[in-house]
Amino acid sequence: MKKSNEEKKVVIYCRESRDDYGENYERIETQRDLLVKYCKSHGYTNIVDIIMDDDKSGTDFSRFDDIKERAKNKEIDVIVFKNSARLGRNQKEALDFVEYLEEQGIEIIFEDEQYNEEMFGLYAWFNERRARDDSKNIRRNLRHKIEEGDLLVKAIYGYNKEGKQLVINEETAPVVQEIFERYAKDWGYQKIATYLNKKGIPTPSQSRGFANAKQTANWKAQHIVRILDDRRYIGDYVGGLTEKLSFKSKKTRVKPKQEWTIIENHHEPIIDKELFEKVQKIRKKRKKESDQYNNGFKFVDVENNLYSGLLYCGRCGTAMYKRKGSTGTRKRPDSYLCKKYSNEGTIKDIRPDYGCKPHRVRIEYLDQIVNAYIDNLVSNPEFKSFVISNVKAISTNKVTLEKEVNKSKQALEKLEKQFKQVYEDKLNDLIPEFIYKDKKQELEKKMKNEKEKLQEIESKFNTLNKLEDKEDLIFKAIDDIKKNGLTKEELSRLFDKIVVFDQHEITEDIKQEYNLSSEMYQELYENGGLAFHLKFMYPQTITNRRM
Repeated sequence: MKKSNEEKKVVIYCRESRDDYGENYERIETQRDLLVKYCKSHGYTNIVDIIMDDDKSGTDFSRFDDIKERAKNKEIDVIVFKNSARLGRNQKEALDFVEYLEEQGIEIIFEDEQYNEEMFGLYAWFNERRARDDSKNIRRNLRHKIEEGDLLVKAIYGYNKEGKQLVINEETAPVVQEIFERYAKDWGYQKIATYLNKKGIPTPSQSRGFANAKQTANWKAQHIVRILDDRRYIGDYVGGLTEKLSFKSKKTRVKPKQEWTIIENHHEPIIDKELFEKVQKIRKKRKKESDQYNNGFKFVDVENNLYSGLLYCGRCGTAMYKRKGSTGTRKRPDSYLCKKYSNEGTIKDIRPDYGCKPHRVRIEYLDQIVNAYIDNLVSNPEFKSFVISNVKAISTNKVTLEKEVNKSKQALEKLEKQFKQVYEDKLNDLIPEFIYKDKKQELEKKMKNEKEKLQEIESKFNTLNKLEDKEDLIFKAIDDIKKNGLTKEELSRLFDKIVVFDQHEITEDIKQEYNLSSEMYQELYENGGLAFHLKFMYPQTITNRRM
């Protein structure tokens, strides 16, 4: 039985976009009130929802995902838009969405224009062209505003935004000054970050009160780099750094520096130009020295970097970093330390997860332990038999999966041919529209299921390939290490990671995660040690020699 207008479940959809300067072309509330009035005057009184997509691009159709799901579940009978442009400004996406609604039996209404199925494709094309032209006009307007000195961005750390001007923030500006001054006194990025963390100074995101700013976040070297690199701190305005890739995408690219707009003496500086230039010279010099160091102009002790990216703290899970040793009256050997401990210091009551322990491992002893572990692997008959048995199982499974892959590809190819034939029959008026839509929907569903099946089988097949490769890599890595000694490349081929534990630190949960025997677990708990994670599926081995 056909429903009356009063019985139909109606969804009102409102959308308003803004240009990058934050100006509305019309109030979205006005659009809503207009559509509510329209519905009531035409007898559509059963309004189940009013969707307000404020500041949403017409080229982004992911905003309709929820509506499509509700339409599929028969929760909507009618959807009302102000016009076709409010629906969207991407011809292909708009046509697909409208077709989907029609397949679900949804009535489409435009308040200020007649919805015409035959003409909608043309309207969608005009809307897309309008979006492209609007995008070009907005870019030209933005460029003009930037060149006039209008501030189009949020205030950076150290400043507040008042109107279109940057005004110094009395709380954070001194932090910026201290960062520049300490760097000029030969402090490094990480040392400055660690210093700010120990003083408990909020990060830029925390100080601005951003909703996504983590209360547990810390200053990092990258924060310091960004501040030292920003010439806005000497009072210059820098704009036009990025631009959108296209009017259909929100993705941006960084423009070449020669295309940036720079206006000197735009606002009050925090850093004087002399200090800023001094810092830039120091940074340039350090970068040059670093490049020379890495390109062989200076001796690089490669072995001291063997475990970078492989060694992790057992307590907090943070990667450990290499600390260069020192000479003189207080000699200090090269060693690895917990990065979290280096950044925050020892455990404190500032918050539950603050700080850590050093988990210090001297590199010379680390080499000895790793070599001893590898010797143990080679001499362990269980290890070799375990790998060989898995090789046989993998080879058998690969043959079966390869047959399934070929069978699924053939089935998918057959469905695609059927789909193409149905489409050609429609173009040649050999089948009516309703049959075409039914067959199209049926074949699309079958193709989707077959593609998902094929992806799953191929994923399993690729996983087995990788496992088989890992077996070869493990044996080759061990052989190469025995011949040529420890290298970073071979260690990375052999291990996923090596975890360092202090005494009384390992828990029962970690015991289960690392597949440890009770004997291994007890030794590690009482003495501390290293947990080796092999690339292959093999129980991890523990050494209790912490040095």
